[in-house]
Order: sequence, then structure tokens, then C-alpha cells
Amino acid sequence: MGLFDLFSRKSRGRIDKLAGRMLNEHHQAQVRQESLEELASIDTPEAAEALIRRLGVNFRDTIVNEQEKRWVSDTLVEKFGDRAVEPLIAFIRAEQSISAAIRVLARLVGKERLVEVLLSTLQSHAPQDHRTISARVQIVDALADLDDPRILPAVVPYLADHDDDVRIKVCEVVETKSKPEAEGHQAAIEGLVGVLKDATASSRIRRRAAETLRVLGVELSERAADLAEWIPEGYAIGDDGRLARV
Repeated sequence: MGLFDLFSRKSRGRIDKLAGRMLNEHHQAQVRQESLEELASIDTPEAAEALIRRLGVNFRDTIVNEQEKRWVSDTLVEKFGDRAVEPLIAFIRAEQSISAAIRVLARLVGKERLVEVLLSTLQSHAPQDHRTISARVQIVDALADLDDPRILPAVVPYLADHDDDVRIKVCEVVETKSKPEAEGHQAAIEGLVGVLKDATASSRIRRRAAETLRVLGVELSERAADLAEWIPEGYAIGDDGRLARV
């Protein structure tokens, strides 16, 4: 074993030990903070990766939890800067509790890169994947706050997600981003109609899809007969062919 390999192993061991203390909510806050500061002082990609792990853990003491996450976020941006970008992207692509990491990444990269990362990660999580529900919810939630023509067509397939929370989030995105001239608009309408006709969908989801169609003002006259039995309680197709609340 070479000298460099020995040094690398010792450094890795030190980082792992500090990360263990940092992530243990049973340690005193002072001990965790000292571990955070020592990790930041190591100033290597491995140390940045360890710090990023703190963003994906929630402690029961919500005030201290937010304070520590804020400290980590600011340190990643102000001390590590661009060197934190790739570790953040790797974390977002691999983990489930990623909202805080997404917010840090948004401080370090432009909107176009951020959207690219979020969309590629979302599309790697299939709508029927039970393991990535939490990540899908958080990614769609983050996309709702961004303006990019790529977003709508990318989220439409998740109207058929097996998880209700994901579907609700997607309806919210469609409601705000789907315009007649937008790419993916027609696919969004078909997806929403598909939700209405989904016999396995909960009444909550079908009502949310109906509300989205109502807000978008979609003309459904030619589909009225086909949709008659699927319109959820509280909605009806009016004389103008559009869904209305009743």
C-alpha cells in the first residue's frame, strides 16, 4: 500500500467518524456542530459528500434541525461552491429526502442546469416505482416553482403515478403551466381525462383532475357522453362544454 493510499484511508476514516457524530441526533448539539465544522475544514469532495448527507436527515428537534441544515447549506455554497455541485447532483439522484439538497443546488447552478438535473432524475423514477415516491413528490414540487417549457411534457406521464400525492402535485403543475400553445398541453388534457376514467383512482384524485380541467377551461363537448359516468360528484359539464362546480 502506497503512502497516498494510506493517507486516503485515514482521511476517509476520519470523515466517516465525523459524519457518524453529525448524523446522531442523540449527541449534544455542540458535539454535532463541532463535527460539522471539522468536516468543513477538511475541504475535500468526500467531506462535502458527508455534509450533504446531513441535508437528508430530519431530527425531532425541529429548531436545531433547521439551524444545522442552514449552516450546512451556507457552508456548501460559500466554502465549497462549485465543488459541491456534482456531489449534490449525485445525492439528489440517489436519495429520497432531497428537498434541502435541491435548494442548495439551486443556489449554485443556473435554472437551465437545475431543470435538467431535476427532469433527468424524475424520469429515472418510474411512475410505478414504490421505492422513489418521496423523491418524485419533492422533485415535482421543486419543478412547480420553475419556468421552463420542458417541465410540462416531462411531468404529464406522472398523472398516472400509483401514488396519490405525486398525482396531486402533478395536477398542480399542469394547472399552472399548461397553456394551449405549450408543448405537452394536449397530452396533459388526455392525461387528466385518463385520470377521470381511471376506475382505480381515489375520489380525491378524480376530483383534483376535474378541478384542473375546470381551471384550464378545457372544452369537453365531444367527450360529454363518454365522460358522463366518470364526472366526480360536485362537477358537471355545462352548456358551454366545460366542467363547472355544482
